[in-house]
Amino acid sequence: MKTNLKTKVPARDNRLVIPIEPGSATPPSPAASPNGGKASNVWWDHIKALDHYDPAYPYDPGHIYGPDWTDDDAYGKDGVTLMAGPSHQTSVHGCHDEAQRRLGLDRVFRERCLRLPDLGVPKTNRYAQSGRIIPDIFIQEKPRPGEDEHEVAYDPDNPILFVLEVLSRSTFHRDLESKVEIYQAMGVREYWRYDPRRWHRKEGEPRLWGLRLSAAGEYETVEPVRHEDGQPVYRSDTLGEFRMLDEGGTVHTFQTWNATRGAWLDPIQATALETQVQTRIETQTANLLTLLRQHAAQGALAPDVPDTQAAAWRKARWVPDFDEALRVTRGEWDWSSLLPPGNRGT
Repeated sequence: MKTNLKTKVPARDNRLVIPIEPGSATPPSPAASPNGGKASNVWWDHIKALDHYDPAYPYDPGHIYGPDWTDDDAYGKDGVTLMAGPSHQTSVHGCHDEAQRRLGLDRVFRERCLRLPDLGVPKTNRYAQSGRIIPDIFIQEKPRPGEDEHEVAYDPDNPILFVLEVLSRSTFHRDLESKVEIYQAMGVREYWRYDPRRWHRKEGEPRLWGLRLSAAGEYETVEPVRHEDGQPVYRSDTLGEFRMLDEGGTVHTFQTWNATRGAWLDPIQATALETQVQTRIETQTANLLTLLRQHAAQGALAPDVPDTQAAAWRKARWVPDFDEALRVTRGEWDWSSLLPPGNRGT
């Protein structure tokens, strides 16, 4: 099903995102424009006083611009970070960390400014006008090693396979319209959106939904493959089966399905599981070494066999069953049968 780029979205308000404590001695600078989103002289004075002021940039009075923060995801100035609430942070950071765990550090980027070429998108699109866009998460086809600059050039020879945008109060309308137009023109293969606070999605609608680029170069809706725990499960060509688990409050956990282990994994669970596996390997290795060394001391095995075996097990992160070791010590099997499968016969 093709997506409709003209989705109607409710109007947003223009309140400050950061609450001000009552009785504050110093009043806040007019980072957000007064007068219902209309730029006043006071607001422009504030903008022009910023160290990162750019006279060529189309500042939007509906956004907040501070000394080193903003909620305008087209701004992309070095040293200026995006404001985000806790729900946004857990959603974005969870996806970033899990994707990096699966794919490595150099393909997965969080809140990095992409400098755009002329994509043929009308300048009425804010991102086409500014020439910049900051996806919450994007994954490239090929690694970009050592890339640590805030602003990077979009490279059509290194396609972006996956983008996740987490909706927020000030930008969700662009996630639904302007960004669809830009990402489609960039050839982004999959564009996923997550709405943790339901700025757009109604109760009963899934908070997570996605678009996939068709062979004709148009976005089509991605249907879930199934539902679990009340959450839709989707299949990504880049990350496999995944979901965003709404755990209540501000906790939103990005998880991928590990078919080998038959479990949902996120970075925290994966780390705990790896610790369990490592502990099991070390315990089994110690028990088997004790057995083999006893038989080596009796002359039943060559003296170097126990340490040779232990080194191979640790390298392969694999250990044989204790019963297999017993059969070797009884002379039923050759000691080489205890080597990891890929090492046998060498």
